[in-house]
Amino acid sequence: MQFRLVIAVLTLVSCNALTRRSDEKDHSLDSLNAVADRNALLEAEAEERSFLTAALAAQEAELVKLQEVAEQGLASPNASSKNVPASNATAHEHHKSPLAGLKLNLNPKSTADLIPALAMLKGMYEDGKERIGKLNAREKMLKDKFAEKETTHQARIVKIEADKKSGRLNDEFYTNETRDETRMWKYWEGCRTRQHKQFHTSLKIQHATMTKVKTMIDMYEKTISGKADQNVIKKELTQASGGGMPEIVFIQTAWRETALYCHDALTELRDARKELLRAHDGDGTFA
Repeated sequence: MQFRLVIAVLTLVSCNALTRRSDEKDHSLDSLNAVADRNALLEAEAEERSFLTAALAAQEAELVKLQEVAEQGLASPNASSKNVPASNATAHEHHKSPLAGLKLNLNPKSTADLIPALAMLKGMYEDGKERIGKLNAREKMLKDKFAEKETTHQARIVKIEADKKSGRLNDEFYTNETRDETRMWKYWEGCRTRQHKQFHTSLKIQHATMTKVKTMIDMYEKTISGKADQNVIKKELTQASGGGMPEIVFIQTAWRETALYCHDALTELRDARKELLRAHDGDGTFA
């Protein structure tokens, strides 16, 4: 009888020891998962910063180039005297001009003088289409990855709750694991929010830039082909700009609208870049 009792006690102790080792193993695995999640978040933020910094720089270079062309056109002898904001490209003013090597005649005397500028505009339009394609592809990838993270997060919360109910987690472990998982998820949500906002800002500016460039392309092509109707073109420009158009040469009028647009778009783009830097250098970075 005593022998059976000893065996029963030893069996119970062994089972408890196995349970403790199993729980310790589970907690160790949870700790490793937490470290992996933290590293994944840091990698995602670093990759996000690298991509967006490059994308914003490319858009800025495009706008600076377009703005310089527009302002050269407005500086020509036939330009209107209306003031245009000076270029906000202070970061570029000591660097090589984005128009270096381009032979553009922005005060044309014949349709042949329009061809180099038309070629430049078409190149910018194609670059814009390619950039939009990359932005959309990246946004879809990030959206899918975030959905996967959300599914994993919800599964972990369910597991923590189940472990608490089964007694595998005491109150302290339950509180700590719930807090850590929720904290990690909040960082992922913040990262995704920034990604989505930057995507919309870049996409909006890129679409608007392409609209301006397409307007210029259409007018240049109509002029070169000899099919230009100045009344129709002025009407199109009025619709695009949302206001009345002064009685000046229509191509220079279009450049004026483009210069004003570039000034505002560059301001918005640089604000977006500052916000990106603040998000990663300040409290938006996981630590």
